[in-house]
Amino acid sequence: MLIRASLLLACVAIAGCGGGDAGKRAARPVTPIDPATTGTIQVDVQLQGTVPAMKELVMSSFPECAAQHQGPVLAGDMLAKDGKVQNAFVYVKEGLGDRGFAVPAEPVIIDQKGCLYRPHVTGTQVGQPVEFRNSDAMLHNVHASPKDSSGWNIALPRQGAERTITVDHPEVMISVRCDLHPWMQGWLGVLDHPYFGVSGADGRVTLKAVPAGDYVIGVWHERLGTREAKVTVTPQGTSQASVTFIPPA
Repeated sequence: MLIRASLLLACVAIAGCGGGDAGKRAARPVTPIDPATTGTIQVDVQLQGTVPAMKELVMSSFPECAAQHQGPVLAGDMLAKDGKVQNAFVYVKEGLGDRGFAVPAEPVIIDQKGCLYRPHVTGTQVGQPVEFRNSDAMLHNVHASPKDSSGWNIALPRQGAERTITVDHPEVMISVRCDLHPWMQGWLGVLDHPYFGVSGADGRVTLKAVPAGDYVIGVWHERLGTREAKVTVTPQGTSQASVTFIPPA
């Protein structure tokens, strides 16, 4: 274990932190939007059929991880109840045109706690800070290889360690892993607009202040794949959309 950790730190030092300015594209000017011309989209993500089983995570080789849990720890990649799907990433895929949007200064926070990524699925805007934290009293790293943006492989060597990156281009989704603990898997969706969210236990995502118009809504799920739905937004109105996943046979 000590040798593996030393090798990991060496590799991380060589790889650098990534997420820098290489290949960074210029931000679009922010487009003024009159709130009176916007509406709301409510998206329900549903499952038809039997919920697929989740694998149990094997932490026996890492007692410092296993000690933080009571009983079996499941992968968390197929959370659904009463036909409602949790941890689906929902976003406006088409319809915003060339509008530009302000980038939040507040960071998105992803923690490594209990040898798991928390949250398991989340989203950010292009250029928004993404802060990775380590709440465990052990070494973790954060390793990701986006398709179009600078990748990163950063070490969080001790409890309380933090590192911040930004992502240069939109991508749905980016896999985030820890090389030391191979079951650790998180997902980060990156958009060039603020209209995205992750479904909760009720299977719902609400997108607010969307300009009036016609849209294609994209829905991604780690195990179930992708779906789309079309929706029309009217000023001050609430539009409903739903997608239904059917588990593979």
